[in-house]
Amino acid sequence: MRILVSIILLLSTVISFAQSANDSIGCTDIRVGLFYVLNGVDTCFIERTEDRQFEYCNGTEEGLELIVIWLKKDKYILRDIHYNPTNAPKVMRNDVVMTILETYADHHIVHVQKKGQKAFKMTVYCLNR
Repeated sequence: MRILVSIILLLSTVISFAQSANDSIGCTDIRVGLFYVLNGVDTCFIERTEDRQFEYCNGTEEGLELIVIWLKKDKYILRDIHYNPTNAPKVMRNDVVMTILETYADHHIVHVQKKGQKAFKMTVYCLNR
């Protein structure tokens, strides 16, 4: 129940930012901020700090926490928060390599690559303040 309340509060915050920040919406900082992606009929909200990413999708009750490792200005790895380097290989099988290909005023295009899956492009919309 606490998780559901947290998700509702996060969604309310994101929606209020979107409604009140009409001039400040933009991708001025792609490393940190509030973002969202449209995944079919679902919308997933992303809150990213310099070293963590939290994802909340409408269809799920629990959020996902990931470690963010910046390799370059436009390239980063998303790693499961439960990664333990003492009992896992250096590069985890579930790491996702994200490369920012293009940036625009309200979104950026990301190339997503994960071992064992076909790479694809994804549009990430910005809700930064």
